[in-house]
Amino acid sequence: MAHRDELNQNAPDPNDFERRLNAKLEARRVKEAETKASGWGQGVRYGTEFAGGVLVGAGLGYLTDQFFNWTPWGLLTGVLLGFAAGTLNVVRAAQSMNQSDDASS
Repeated sequence: MAHRDELNQNAPDPNDFERRLNAKLEARRVKEAETKASGWGQGVRYGTEFAGGVLVGAGLGYLTDQFFNWTPWGLLTGVLLGFAAGTLNVVRAAQSMNQSDDASS
């Protein structure tokens, strides 16, 4: 009989498991809400990264046209290089957001 009492004392309480599980799930929800950027915020970041690259490339191309009198080749080259730089910026931003999401999990 004493052996049976020892087994009952060592048995986990199912209510305790549910309480601990709910506490951990709630803590994870709070942490994700604090660190995760909204979809709108991510879209704005990607858009500004891309537009910034294109605008800088176009501006440098325009200045090249004015300085060397290469119209329109400097502007065309600048826009193409800006497009490539903007695309690379968006890829890097997406990778950094994915890495931060993986690290928080």
